Amino acid sequence: MLVNIIVIIFITTLLYIGLKTKSKSNESSYLFIGRKLTLFPFIATLVSTWYGGILEIGRFSYQNGIVTWIIFGFSYYLAAYIFSNFIAPKIIHKKVVTIPEYFYKNYGKLSASISIIIVLFIASPAPYLKILANIFEYLWEISHLTAIIISALLSLIYIFNGGFNAVIKTDKIQFFLMYAGFIMILSKAYLTYGGIDFLRTNSPENALKIPGNLNWNTIFIWCIIALVTFIDPGFYQRTFSGQSLKTVQKGIKLSILCWIIFDGITIFTGIYASAILLDPIDGNPYLILSETLLSPFLHGIFMVSLISIVLSTIDSFSFISAYTIGRDLINIQKISFFLKPLSMKQKTQIGLITTSIISIFISYKFNYVINIWYTSGSFAISVLLLPMLLSFYNKKLLYPNINMISSLSITTIWFFYGIIHSKYGFPVYPFNLEPMYPGLITSIFIWIACEFIVRFKDTYS
Repeated sequence: MLVNIIVIIFITTLLYIGLKTKSKSNESSYLFIGRKLTLFPFIATLVSTWYGGILEIGRFSYQNGIVTWIIFGFSYYLAAYIFSNFIAPKIIHKKVVTIPEYFYKNYGKLSASISIIIVLFIASPAPYLKILANIFEYLWEISHLTAIIISALLSLIYIFNGGFNAVIKTDKIQFFLMYAGFIMILSKAYLTYGGIDFLRTNSPENALKIPGNLNWNTIFIWCIIALVTFIDPGFYQRTFSGQSLKTVQKGIKLSILCWIIFDGITIFTGIYASAILLDPIDGNPYLILSETLLSPFLHGIFMVSLISIVLSTIDSFSFISAYTIGRDLINIQKISFFLKPLSMKQKTQIGLITTSIISIFISYKFNYVINIWYTSGSFAISVLLLPMLLSFYNKKLLYPNINMISSLSITTIWFFYGIIHSKYGFPVYPFNLEPMYPGLITSIFIWIACEFIVRFKDTYS
């Protein structure tokens, strides 16, 4: 009862702050907070948005231990650092408002349309709605569908009018709460059971070893997936919204430090769960460990921490998907509503409603967030990475439509081949190559081949 009261008070407070936040209807204000995002809000929104799949991190660290830090930590820190030094300056200098618009200006309508599909895939809030719904089902006796609908409505309510400004204001609160909850539960585990000696004695055999239960090939593949950071629409939005390049670069580097700390806290919490809880467990390790270790009041605070982490990702991803539909899709495809001209705010609100409806449907059928991270990352890297990086450094990608369609097609064929020929629930791909590799190789091969052909023609014409 006390846990539910604490959660309801938190949600009510968050909604009040979000609804109180106002935003002008113009694009700069509603979508990019007037490009005046200062250092702390930049860090708070970037850090909190990173962890929407927190229950999956708990499950993965419970099963695989410290190697989780390599897969979902180190490789992403490195990618973010490279982004801050080499990509963020290009976004600001070239005024990259959104990825689809940039593709439209540089490669044309068809390439932009493909990029819209990929961006919507990357930024879909659906898997995170699933996670928040799981938390609500844990707290209250409600159906799965009802929990998903409530999860979708929460963020929709306050970002509908407040826009990106509402996302930022709520993220600042959620940033502190995410740390508070996990510091509390990790401290409790340490004080109750002891430190590293307890973990060595009681955790599974490979929990504190690298590569642990995994192999280096799997780790390498996940590290390559971290390159999706280079084309993450959340990074692009926050970079474009930054007060200055100095603010953005400093903000990303300080965010990396925050991620290192938070990853350490959450992963060791998962390892403590593997040492304390009897295996197998029925439910998520974080939820069960919290209920086992904490008093009702502290358990309520921890649940607020989990909700903060997931909700901060849902509202950000919902908003990105919304303006990708309301701004990019409508403008690039020149969709008309046969009404008076709509403001950017109104178009984005249409996108918000559309995103919510689609996400509710997808999340109802969805299982594991890690699967969508892997799949969306594979497609994004295969199709968008090379065209984006080449254009940033003023290298012309010849025949971009052929390049993007070919890499998308190869990745898709590879992906479905693996599903059709799966064994024991795991996909089996041709030559044991993950879908990302043939897609990216195709993109690079077509680029090099086209460059060679054009230079050959120029030499002998």
